[in-house]
Amino acid sequence: MNQMPHAGPGLWIQIQHRFGPRMMEWFMAFHTAMFGVVLLITPDLFAQPAWAGFRSLFPSEASLGWFMVLLGAARIGGLIVNGARKHVTPMIRQVSAGVGCIIWFGIVYGFATSGVISTWLAIYPLFGIGELVNIHRAAHDQGETRHESPL
Repeated sequence: MNQMPHAGPGLWIQIQHRFGPRMMEWFMAFHTAMFGVVLLITPDLFAQPAWAGFRSLFPSEASLGWFMVLLGAARIGGLIVNGARKHVTPMIRQVSAGVGCIIWFGIVYGFATSGVISTWLAIYPLFGIGELVNIHRAAHDQGETRHESPL
């Protein structure tokens, strides 16, 4: 099996071909990073009632913010590597989506423990479920690569 990455125009074509089915994974990676950026640029966010549950989980907005930025950037990097490889590496995507699932359901927990009902209830649980779908898609891709003919 040749594991050499694509080069030149082949790289761009491969990334375009793989981007469509993985668009939700890219969206979730950028959303993770941007959630972190918002935490970093908003002082005293944890002082608001809806964020009360987060105060018991993280020492500050900055600690959660940097954590989210780093995880989002790592996932973007993994998607770039996966898109540039001639043979897909779905394990990177499975692990990333698994971590994303933990993140979004953790955010649901943080908001839910605040006792404040708001729009978070319509957003973050669905992100967690979306990550379960991403795990399933990556596992399906892994099954396809295992049973691929060696031509």
